Amino acid sequence: MQWTRAACAGLMVFSAAAWADEPPYAGDPNWSMRALLGYSKTTGNTDNTAGNFLFHVAHLMGDWKLLFGSEGLYGATHGETTAQAWDAHGQANYNFSSRFYWYVGLSYTDDRFSGFAYQEAVKSGIGYKIVETDATKFTVQAGAGYRRLRPEILVKDDLGGVISRTELDSTTDAVFDGALTYEHSFNQFTKILAGATVEAGQENTFTTANIALQVKMSNHLALAAGYQLSDNSSPPPGSGRRDTLTTLSLVYDMKNPKLAPE
Repeated sequence: MQWTRAACAGLMVFSAAAWADEPPYAGDPNWSMRALLGYSKTTGNTDNTAGNFLFHVAHLMGDWKLLFGSEGLYGATHGETTAQAWDAHGQANYNFSSRFYWYVGLSYTDDRFSGFAYQEAVKSGIGYKIVETDATKFTVQAGAGYRRLRPEILVKDDLGGVISRTELDSTTDAVFDGALTYEHSFNQFTKILAGATVEAGQENTFTTANIALQVKMSNHLALAAGYQLSDNSSPPPGSGRRDTLTTLSLVYDMKNPKLAPE
């Protein structure tokens, strides 16, 4: 499914073009955006470098809600790359009511240390906003899809860097697709954000879960402390099941309280 990579790239170009032509701004009821950037560097007894980014945007067009997101991370120890991953995902929701919607989406994940050269999927299903208030938002969705993945056998050194890669044949399977998002504002300065996704198929079940505490510093800037867990149920030899990521990041938010960029 090489076309899903091209589609994800197209979504990125489309989003960038839309942003350039009509940038969202505070108070616009049709736009919402959240960008996050984190970096750390330690020297001395340890020599580690780490960085991460996130970009999510949402746009309303009549009964349609368009969502796009991309995340990435990089890590190095003593100058050797020990973590490198990015993903992109797009989704279009058609609102049957203020709470109930149908969705179609696609995703692409490239994690150089997971044991999979890539995982890509196209999926569709239904979603429901269980809670939808100014302070709290909780949404669940479930559906089915079609996934293609390419496993690879990794040989790593003592630092965790990859010495060699052996790509195996790609496989395809049908998957169950599920997701939930949660957001709660304790007050005008502090809120918690959490979410989880799962793509469950015969070849592998890929699960991600994340939680972050965000503290506002100004109208648009905030600090966020986050934790993320990724799990592949059937990784190839040489790769572990789980990866975790702990971050402290600067967040730039152009937020419409009624339009969360899931």
